Amino acid sequence: MFNWSRLAKIPLWWRFVIFSALALVVFWGAWRWWLRVRPARVLTHAVTFVRDAREPRALSDPFGLAIDDDGTLFVSDGLGELKRVAPDGTSQTLTKALHTPSFIALAADHKLIVADSGAHTIHRVDRITGAVELLAGTPNQSGRRDDAAAQAQFNAPVGVAVNDAGLIFIADTYNDRICTLDANGQIKTLATGFHTPSGLVVAADSSLLVADTGHHRLCRVTMDGTVTTLAGTGEAAVRDGKLLEAAFDQPTGLAWRRDGALAIAEAGSATIRLLQFGNAKQSIEASVTTLAGGFGWRDGTLNEARFQYPTGLAFNAEDVLFVADSGNGAVRALLPDGVTYGQAVQPDEARIPSEKLRATVQSAGARWPFFPFEARREIAGTFGEIRGVSSPNEDAWFHNGLDIPGAYGETVYAMYGERITRLLAVEGTGETRERLRLPLFGYIHVRIGRDQNDQPLPSLPSAQLLRDGEGKVAEVRVPRGTHIRAGQGVGTLNRLNHVHLIAGPASSEINALAALPLPGISDKIAPVIESVALVSADDATFDAGQKPVNAKNAKTPAPVMMQGRQRIIVTAYDQADGNASYRRLGLYRLGYQILRKDGSPIAGFAQPRTTMTFDRLPHTPDAARRVYATGSQSGYTGQTIFAYQVTNELRDGVVSEGWWDTTSLAAGEYVVRVFAEDFFRNQATRDLAVTVVR
Repeated sequence: MFNWSRLAKIPLWWRFVIFSALALVVFWGAWRWWLRVRPARVLTHAVTFVRDAREPRALSDPFGLAIDDDGTLFVSDGLGELKRVAPDGTSQTLTKALHTPSFIALAADHKLIVADSGAHTIHRVDRITGAVELLAGTPNQSGRRDDAAAQAQFNAPVGVAVNDAGLIFIADTYNDRICTLDANGQIKTLATGFHTPSGLVVAADSSLLVADTGHHRLCRVTMDGTVTTLAGTGEAAVRDGKLLEAAFDQPTGLAWRRDGALAIAEAGSATIRLLQFGNAKQSIEASVTTLAGGFGWRDGTLNEARFQYPTGLAFNAEDVLFVADSGNGAVRALLPDGVTYGQAVQPDEARIPSEKLRATVQSAGARWPFFPFEARREIAGTFGEIRGVSSPNEDAWFHNGLDIPGAYGETVYAMYGERITRLLAVEGTGETRERLRLPLFGYIHVRIGRDQNDQPLPSLPSAQLLRDGEGKVAEVRVPRGTHIRAGQGVGTLNRLNHVHLIAGPASSEINALAALPLPGISDKIAPVIESVALVSADDATFDAGQKPVNAKNAKTPAPVMMQGRQRIIVTAYDQADGNASYRRLGLYRLGYQILRKDGSPIAGFAQPRTTMTFDRLPHTPDAARRVYATGSQSGYTGQTIFAYQVTNELRDGVVSEGWWDTTSLAAGEYVVRVFAEDFFRNQATRDLAVTVVR
């Protein structure tokens, strides 16, 4: 029992110090308790927290995140760095001694555990000094071996987590297993049966939750190695609902919120999800909901926010969710109202200019994607052409690359040296659109890593050919961290007999002709304008694929009688030097000018008005149908019709509606002069005589 008489003997000022210290301890404990139990704040909007200040559109690969108690954020950059970011967004490089670091975990001693995918190793990094210590794996040698840490082998491990006892969990990603590293330095396999596992977190019951990326689900692994599905049906989709009814698309990063909710970053759908566990007392079922997502780069409300291949996640004490927006080279933040971090970035600020990409790739030398590299090839499809059919009932989209024909089975070579950053960089195995996506270039219609007989391609030894029970190649994986050299063979042409070459990051593609130094390329052939049509802005019946040439668009037409707002539709195509005569290519630049009968321009048209430039593409719904009139179509079979609605505008990747409004013009005769231009500035013009009536 406490003797209060002793307290009376203590000097007053000492009593004040003791009671103040006790009060401070009680207050601090109560405050920490409140931080844990208070309701989580609702996230409302997204901002850009930090990006590489040296680049207008970072070319780095922010992948993994970890956050310290003081709010310091640690970011792995797949180009070899580990960065420390203060709460005010200022960043410092902690170390550059890694190869392709992926996920990070913060251990109890505040050291950082890092999975270095490119080096096939696990490291410990001092969060203050940046000193790097090898924990496990054979540097730069892939394999699969349980052994003492120094002799163990992994294949591009991506995920790590640490429990309270200091046991380290490792997602040995391309061996499709989960391992442990214990205090004695032993690597042991805990569980198998996964498909490209990545993000890991330790649950309150000591089990391990795994982002089973290739199986599109979340799994729970107990310490005896038992694996069960926590959430997801296994289909690649985005669907909210009960845990075993919800669907994910390449779940990758995981992070606990302090109230026990689990945030999930889905690389395949560019979506951030939230899994909330049920409460039996309140009859609340566990469920998955979508917080934000969709491809692109946009800050704003959660409904507006867009990401590109999000990976790592981390919550801070203010319930801010930080997102490693890997494909956009930035760390984004989802914020509650009243919390300030970072700033909103406009989409235009996030794009890499074509001249910068060109300067970047020129260091690799001029080449075509076939051997010999200097031998000129045909161009079979250009940037911005319509694919599909422009129709309310059919799909239409933009061609986002450059089609270069070759022979069936011919080897396709890389245009530029890059590292694989995606976990599943090969998509559509066995389909005509099989493709390999690197940060700056993409290669489509290619059997990745194999020849026309599905045998391994010696030039890409890291490619894993996963075969089914009949020996057929069912999937191809090229591990994260694999370095693709300029001029290295990546695969062979499939039956479409051309490579669709993409230049620029996903959702920020640019015209490959502006970015690539292609040897010997030239074009002196002007475009062909087939017809010019005027259609009332309210007329939805025009169909370029069915309407015959008539008095409105014949070569020697009578003046067209018209009034009100008009759409100008130009049907045109381009050809190129050295191409087969049947090849029709899309245009690069189009526009129009309004002249009086005597040839003088009317007000506002002193110079031709350029309305469409295909240097970047819009990614908004129905954008292709705003650029191309109904009936426009192109593809691998069927006819090719490019009917451009040149009164609409396409500028810097943004499309908007427009008309030629004649209501302010005096009645009389005018001339609509349209122009069509290819990338090499060959231009064609055509006049259409019109009469404005009242």
